[in-house]
Amino acid sequence: MYNVLLADDEVLDLRGLERFIPWNEFGMRVAAVVSSGFAALDYIRHHPVDILITDIRMPIMSGLELSREALQLLPQLKIIFVSGYEDFHYAKQAVELNAQSYVLKPVEDEEMIEVLRKTKRQLDHEAQQSRLESDYYKTLPVLKNDMLTGLLDGRQDPENMMGGDETFLEQCGIQPSAPHRVAVIEIDDVAWKLNAYGETEAKQILDNLYQTIADYCASRRIRSLCKLSSRQFAFVLQGEQQEEHGELAGCLIKAIEARYPVTITIGLSDTAVSHSLIPASFGQARQALDYKILAGKSRLIRFSDLEPYGVEEVHNFEMRLDALFAEMSNYRLVGIDDELENVFTLIRRMRSKSTVYNVAIQIISRLDAYLTGLNENLFQMLDMRMENLDILFKFETMDDIKSWLRRRVFEISETLHLKKQNKNNKLLEAVCSYVEEHLDQNIALRDVSNLFSFSPNHLGLLFKQGTGINFSDYVVERRMEKACRLLQNPQFKIFEVAGQVGYKNLTYFSRQFKDKYGMTPGDYRRQC
Repeated sequence: MYNVLLADDEVLDLRGLERFIPWNEFGMRVAAVVSSGFAALDYIRHHPVDILITDIRMPIMSGLELSREALQLLPQLKIIFVSGYEDFHYAKQAVELNAQSYVLKPVEDEEMIEVLRKTKRQLDHEAQQSRLESDYYKTLPVLKNDMLTGLLDGRQDPENMMGGDETFLEQCGIQPSAPHRVAVIEIDDVAWKLNAYGETEAKQILDNLYQTIADYCASRRIRSLCKLSSRQFAFVLQGEQQEEHGELAGCLIKAIEARYPVTITIGLSDTAVSHSLIPASFGQARQALDYKILAGKSRLIRFSDLEPYGVEEVHNFEMRLDALFAEMSNYRLVGIDDELENVFTLIRRMRSKSTVYNVAIQIISRLDAYLTGLNENLFQMLDMRMENLDILFKFETMDDIKSWLRRRVFEISETLHLKKQNKNNKLLEAVCSYVEEHLDQNIALRDVSNLFSFSPNHLGLLFKQGTGINFSDYVVERRMEKACRLLQNPQFKIFEVAGQVGYKNLTYFSRQFKDKYGMTPGDYRRQC
């Protein structure tokens, strides 16, 4: 509702306006009725007002003076002046005040109603524009983040961004002609380090950590910070920032380590001379970050420091871990054993004891992240706490670590398998119940899969694995069994039995019955 303030020193005119205008029809209400400019101004200072209807000529403070003061307080205020014919010379000043309208006394209801309709249309339009602007500014950070991530991963062409001009790049602090480096930040071991906290508290820690990084970047005039995921961020360094990257990264790493229960590692690309090479620089920064599995965490890792052999090892290691997790998820025990052996074959090539321990911790971290994607919790599955991971540092040989990890991996795989079986069993029970209740209707795998929110192929595979029989064959089995029971009751004619088990064609029913039992439905009934 729009709030209307009526101001006129003639009380009868005020009461007439208040009483005879259908304010509700225009989404308006008379918030107050006052008889002087001072009273009106005092009300405006303390209450929201959208429309001021005032007599131009009032004692001490005129309507024009009131309007000038009111517009200082409420620039968007809509003003409607009311006055006698003899005061019409004030109309010019009213126009200068951007008055909504000028109505002569005695006020005609229809004339005032038309003015109010016009005023409402303008207020509605301004309200809509205000909402659109508010929505735009709310979504601007999201749009900026999307554009920056698109620029980094190559989905956005720098030459064509924001209509082909350089406005967006400049807003992000990226100068097309200046050399640059890309930095990617990752929160270390976030899954298990925050395991001791509740979900809300852990999220708050991550939000605060991101804000710390954002404040740090803002203080150094880095405007290109974007969020890649809940645990990874990136920004572009140029000019003095690019020259001071080591100091910048080191200070940020120490600041996070001092304030939070987690640390961060930063991967940094080589210098590139053109903004068109930003996606390539981003790829280098991510490769440098991946190298932390060998180099350790809570540090800056430069792409220029990577050894080609080490990069290849990291790539192979990531592939082997992905293969291991896939075997675990599918409960393939031989495959788990083979892939675990492949992982430790790579670990045995590492030269230092600290690197081996670091890799072991990384395996646990990666495993926890993988299980989180399956809505599982590593520590709950193993009935252990984060502090229990200290046991890895107490093992004296790699075989000890391998033996401990092997036992845990098999334990997790078996737990996943049992949960999947229980889940599938409940699903199959529901599917079988549905079939049993709808044998008299058309039952198609596609319809049933839609009902249970599965693809037909996937549900068909689950059904075959769980029951040992194809879905369509199962439906036929259940129909034939029910037909046998019904045929034993002589009150049902054979065509009625066929209808009750979903067959509209009696000949087709008889043929399928004979294929199943070696005799026609009539022969079966005579045997009963």
